[in-house]
Amino acid sequence: MRYLMLVMSTPEDPDLRPEDAAGAPPIEAWVERHYGSGAAVLGDRLRPPQDAVGVRVRGGRALVTDGPFSETKETIAGFDVLDAPDLDTAIAIAAEHPMAYEGAIELRPFWPLGLDDAPDGAVAAADARADGGA
Repeated sequence: MRYLMLVMSTPEDPDLRPEDAAGAPPIEAWVERHYGSGAAVLGDRLRPPQDAVGVRVRGGRALVTDGPFSETKETIAGFDVLDAPDLDTAIAIAAEHPMAYEGAIELRPFWPLGLDDAPDGAVAAADARADGGA
């Protein structure tokens, strides 16, 4: 199962970086361990919220707004895509990330298109097919 791991700062410290989190292991160690094992498959930092652009289509026209639009208090600073056998494993990986120490981590399971009402087993089977399994 794949999970999107959103790496977030908190309202108390919106400019927090992984290397600044007190008591946290270095980000390089997390990257080496989880990208090295294949549990993390894609990730990157994101530009600050003021560099964001919002896009909405209304009346057939694209409306573009500068800066953040969402009302969230946290700032999404980066992301990783995890490939874990279950939620408990994804939680364990996320708990090792430096930003879990003073920032916040949100895990969101992938929800493949066309499987809105599929039972959990069908979702797992579809994930295996998408990853090249049978």
